[in-house]
Amino acid sequence: MSTSAVVRPAAQLLLKPTRTHHVSLTFLTPSIVKTQTSQFSTSRQSFFPRDFNRERGVSTVRRTGPRQPLSVSNDPLPEPVLDPKKRSKLRVDENHGLYQFFHSKEKAMNTPEEDNSHGRPWSAEELRHKSWEDLHSLWWVCCKERNRIATETHERERLDAGYGDYEAKARDVAVRRTQRAIKQVLTERYYSWEDARKLAAGDPEVDLSGEGPAHTPSLDAFELEEPTAEELEAEAAEAAAAEGTEKGQPVKPQTLVIMDEIAPEYDVVVLGTGLTECVLSGVLSVKGKKVLHIDRNDYYGGEAASVNIETLFKKYGNYNAGEEPWKKYGRANDWNIDLVSKLLISSGELTNILVSTDVTRYLEFKQIAGSYVQQSSGPKATVAKVPSDAKEALTSSLMGIFEKRRMKSFIEWVGTFNEGDSASHKGLNIQACTMKEVYDKFGLEATTRDFIGHAMALYTTDDYITAAGGAPETIERIRLYGNSVARYGKSPYIYPLYGLGELPQGFARLSAIYGGTYMLNTNLDEVTYDGDKAVGIKATMKERGDEGDGMTFSTKAKKILGDPSYFPGKVQVVGHVLKAICILNHPIQGTDNSDSCQLIIPQSQVGRKNDIYIAMVSSAHNVCPKGYYIAIVSTMAETNANHHLELAPGFERLGRIEEKFMGPPIPLYEPLESGVNDNIFISKSYDATSHFETTTDDVKNIYLRAEGHELVVEGLREGTNLVGEE
Repeated sequence: MSTSAVVRPAAQLLLKPTRTHHVSLTFLTPSIVKTQTSQFSTSRQSFFPRDFNRERGVSTVRRTGPRQPLSVSNDPLPEPVLDPKKRSKLRVDENHGLYQFFHSKEKAMNTPEEDNSHGRPWSAEELRHKSWEDLHSLWWVCCKERNRIATETHERERLDAGYGDYEAKARDVAVRRTQRAIKQVLTERYYSWEDARKLAAGDPEVDLSGEGPAHTPSLDAFELEEPTAEELEAEAAEAAAAEGTEKGQPVKPQTLVIMDEIAPEYDVVVLGTGLTECVLSGVLSVKGKKVLHIDRNDYYGGEAASVNIETLFKKYGNYNAGEEPWKKYGRANDWNIDLVSKLLISSGELTNILVSTDVTRYLEFKQIAGSYVQQSSGPKATVAKVPSDAKEALTSSLMGIFEKRRMKSFIEWVGTFNEGDSASHKGLNIQACTMKEVYDKFGLEATTRDFIGHAMALYTTDDYITAAGGAPETIERIRLYGNSVARYGKSPYIYPLYGLGELPQGFARLSAIYGGTYMLNTNLDEVTYDGDKAVGIKATMKERGDEGDGMTFSTKAKKILGDPSYFPGKVQVVGHVLKAICILNHPIQGTDNSDSCQLIIPQSQVGRKNDIYIAMVSSAHNVCPKGYYIAIVSTMAETNANHHLELAPGFERLGRIEEKFMGPPIPLYEPLESGVNDNIFISKSYDATSHFETTTDDVKNIYLRAEGHELVVEGLREGTNLVGEE
């Protein structure tokens, strides 16, 4: 008894919480307290409660026999049929609907090899040629395929198979991309229908009520009476004489053009379909101007176009006669390669223009994965992501531990800076001081100043550092970078799917909706003047493939806008751009295997006066087949020869290059005059930077010169999302 009495208090002491020890000895609990959470059982008892009688089944006297009643029926108990031949066969409809949830009637799952053997997704460009019925059918084929993939995924989870997930996800991604392309095409058709309906509602010849004829043409001044037989014969004779043929011989057919579409006068005539020209054409049309837009090419975009890989080979001549090297890269039309190296800043001015004019309804964007900067050169060069906020500054590999704290303080100050509040100026005369004084105030090192000025503020040279009174502009540039990163995360840049050539096409469509007239394959013959002022043009339009003289027309214009190629005598060369388009089969080293990026090599890191820019996109942006990457290296020329050596640091960073397309230096043109005196307003050439901010500055400058007031652009609306779900 004494032993028992001694043991119990000891156990109680172990279990009793004390004031000094707060750690419960849970591992001793099973040995002290005799409890079990559940009894062991090999069978499930569904109809009877648990029986805790240990004597159960031992004695019939104590009534401890089994509780479940045994069958007293004369029917024999069922026996399992072990021989497959003797088992009864169930009849199943071979066309049963549930079979649609499986790829095969014989098995529940595909092998990984079968899942991996699928084609590429449909592109929006291909689907634009399909009928409504075809798109509807393809959509439900995609839905059925996703159901099959979901069924197989569930079966693999049930069996804990441990294989096939990667291949199934890749197949599902391809199907979802096709569905996304279908939605894009249907959205485009919806907006086209809405635009057409709005135009028809204001047309007196169109009746949308559904009662009577939908279109009732009316006579106007341009409609001519039907010519008589004598008049037709006289016209044929004149045409035969003009062609040097005799009467009765066949006459070469002439180009058929409806002259009514060309008005006798326009508010603005735009020459060239580059991005600058198309943005101005679209904006002016929205603001009620009557616009005629012509281009000598048979495609939109000019120098900002996107071309396929066959066209690129032929443009640069990277092959010998009789060869077709582009065929080893798959279908030519799977490639949409930009001729300029540009990205959009997600909170920049061009994005604001896209949103304010609703051009974004014709386009789809994807975010660029990251913005990077290179430190040092040669084998010791390193690449790191550009920090965009105080948190990233503390984790960046670009700086040491003490420099990180200084950078963090600088970024926080930029976020709270208010030009009108002297209390936020840190004791600096912000209107007169240079950025060097600002950097000195925070004690930032030279390498930190490099990536702030070139990768965040996006300056091309170091001239900004010593510019008096330039600090507020630099701070606003850094803020723009930070706000753009914060908008979608990862990087400040976005990119249109299917290439930059979609941008001028979007603005051209906007102009057409608001009454603008577009004419491709049209050569400018002459600009007509009244004294010193341009008052019109003469031009000739041809149909594609037509070797004839085409149709010549003339029209008056209050203003003429154009790219430098149309006015060689009114522009000057201010530099040369070096550019190389490179095809890769791997991402750029040091960029975390990103499918896209911008990488800046600051000029001081490689002993130059101008930065080197690298912009890379991939199949994720529908510009090339899977497994390929397109990188464009560009900079300003600083020598007169061996230009490939100036881009060598960029080539070094790219690693192995499959194809390299590099032409001669591209002249950088600027207008000699503002255009106010002669009514001719000329745009600048595209520079070497990898963003559109300088292009947008040119758009606003031309608008100010032509219209006499600034272009007011609505900011990004709250909740506007251009890239969708990543």
